[in-house]
Amino acid sequence: MNIFGILIFFGMLAKVSAKCADSCECPEFPLMRIPGEDDFQFTKLAGCAANATCITATTSVLLSFFTTSEIPIPTGNPQDNFEIIVDYPDNNQPSSKRSYELFSLFGIICDGGSWYATKYPKGILYYVGTEERRYTNFTASYEGKRSKIPAFMW
Repeated sequence: MNIFGILIFFGMLAKVSAKCADSCECPEFPLMRIPGEDDFQFTKLAGCAANATCITATTSVLLSFFTTSEIPIPTGNPQDNFEIIVDYPDNNQPSSKRSYELFSLFGIICDGGSWYATKYPKGILYYVGTEERRYTNFTASYEGKRSKIPAFMW
């Protein structure tokens, strides 16, 4: 009789674990996209895992704020918002890659109902005043620091 009870317990535990793996506390990732001209393909996997691939990316940024990021605020009185970038838009050169998989490239994770980036492939772009753009993190010193993603543009 004890063995039967143990088997039922483990069967129920496995069923609960399977339900947890299929749910995600974060908002639907594609709904955070600011529509652009580029192709965007999204495949939801188990839990919060996903494959979000952008084809022919030309405006490739995740948006964030210093107030919701572990990245220290740069000197020079910057605006609160910044962009996590794939390419430097000022170089007027086409991207060397034709597509990007966002979750692996930016180390995107779900935590506490919000999406966060933990990788910064080309650093960040932030603004001082209304026009001056500055780039930082050319040495990957931000790797592992979390930045909340309220929206992205592709």
